[in-house]
Amino acid sequence: MVNNYQKDESKTKFSFSNLKRVFKFFKPYKKELSLSFFLGILSNILLLIIPQIFLYAIDNSFPNKNFMEIILLTFIILGLVLLSVFIDKLKRDKLLIVLDNVSHDLKVAIFTKLEYLPDSYFDTHSHGKIFTRATTYPDETSAIICYVLIDSILDIINLLFVMIFMLSTNVKLSLIPIIFAILVTTILLLLSPLRRRIKHKANDKNANVNAYLGESIGGIRITQSFNREHKNENILKELEQERLKAVKNTLYLGNLSWSLTGILNLTSMALIYYLGLRYMYPVVTLGTIIAIDSYSSRFWEPIEYLSMSYSDIMDASTYLERIFELLDEPLIIENEPQAQKINIKGNIEFQNVSFSYDDKVPVLKNLNLKIKAGEKIGLVGKTGSGKSTILSLISRFYDIKSGTLLIDNTNIKDIDLATLRKSISMMMQDNYLFNRSVYDNLILAKKVSLKKVRDICKLLDIDDMIMNLEKGYDTILLNNGSNLSSGEKQLLCLARIMIQDPQILILDEATSNIDLKTEKKIMRALNIVMKNRTTIMVAHRISTIKNCDKIILIKNHRNYEEGTHQELINKKGAYYKLYNHQKAS
Repeated sequence: MVNNYQKDESKTKFSFSNLKRVFKFFKPYKKELSLSFFLGILSNILLLIIPQIFLYAIDNSFPNKNFMEIILLTFIILGLVLLSVFIDKLKRDKLLIVLDNVSHDLKVAIFTKLEYLPDSYFDTHSHGKIFTRATTYPDETSAIICYVLIDSILDIINLLFVMIFMLSTNVKLSLIPIIFAILVTTILLLLSPLRRRIKHKANDKNANVNAYLGESIGGIRITQSFNREHKNENILKELEQERLKAVKNTLYLGNLSWSLTGILNLTSMALIYYLGLRYMYPVVTLGTIIAIDSYSSRFWEPIEYLSMSYSDIMDASTYLERIFELLDEPLIIENEPQAQKINIKGNIEFQNVSFSYDDKVPVLKNLNLKIKAGEKIGLVGKTGSGKSTILSLISRFYDIKSGTLLIDNTNIKDIDLATLRKSISMMMQDNYLFNRSVYDNLILAKKVSLKKVRDICKLLDIDDMIMNLEKGYDTILLNNGSNLSSGEKQLLCLARIMIQDPQILILDEATSNIDLKTEKKIMRALNIVMKNRTTIMVAHRISTIKNCDKIILIKNHRNYEEGTHQELINKKGAYYKLYNHQKAS
């Protein structure tokens, strides 16, 4: 099912295993995390000493009017606060390092996965939503876990220390904040499923906005040429309104838990003073009541943070669900256990091959086709007849449904994918050029000297064209080479293929939408590139492929006619009619 900006993503189930899985990304940084924990605990302990100093000062120093002791205790309190702040900063600096590294590792894992996913995944998933999973979610997840989750654990530890100090000071008064804390925890747990559903909704609406932005930027020229700007603005406004509505719902629920915690905090503190002064004083000293109230304040601080942190952790769980959903996507096209690296020469054979994209409408049915190494093959046929599908199957972008596809008498599934694709280069109607230098676009992953690159470009008669650019081979190309003409882009792609030196060359409408003068130049370059390579050309114009060793007409899901140009003309069949139709037009 296609997932675009109009459709929310599929629902997922909450699983604690996601938190367990993400901790594997934190494992390499356990030293930094352990140090952060230690520093966090130390910072909290220093602050917990302060109420005991207040208790001593109120019950002893003030009654005895020992002003020197009061001044000393004041400086001790100030020193403890400053030391605690300094230690807390060290803790956060360490966590920031972990955060950046974990976010980096998650993004690399996602990007690596995306590189190996089949074409069908990108055909059915919005690129904007994929981009959101690869960028926003890792950043948000690592930030929440590094700061929120770790701080939450520290808050729980701090809570235990506060309870120990509080209960050791006075048990009865300590029960007041503890009972209220149990009440808050129960309410938050009951609200958690609702919180998760609302956050998922907000994530989906945000992803829809990103999906539409990605689609709109990609099709900006169409938008402008059809004067569709106003309509697109209205669509974006509607998507934004849906997103804002979903975000507000998450904020309302988050504020509810925060407000509830704050109200119960103030209520418990008021009760401590009321019950302590009304029913326990003077058996319980004023210093003890003030100390308990101070501890109650310290007790509620982590609870307030925990209530907010709980919401954030639930948010992180929704991000993780989407991240691991992507990471768990089946590769479909991957190396079989028996896959081997072979020296590919370029023999290709289809034996009773059938294929369909959706298991409903057949594209190829019992196709039998044999191509010898070094042969130049031309594929013709109506749009949708299966020509481009044949090319995709040879590159193993898709796996056949039935039959056998052999490369040099070896089942294509038994050939190492990297070896196979290294031996095949494709040139499409609209090849992609990266936003990098001309030189980087030509060599891609291969290590080739500039001298060798220039020698190949001179052979193809495009060196002068490149040197006439602003910085020659160092010229940075705009998005998809938009600062070049269509013909210049195709010529660069031909040079790229020549540099890669493949055994099999695939040309899919490589000269369409190009003027005749440029086409002649490209054909001259093609004749050089095709030499001693198995070449499969798909073309609408028969004039482009009439000199091929063999021409195959694809019709009725199979190779309907096959032979040289002259042989097919002499047959006076479907190819003959197609040729005469093009000749007359």
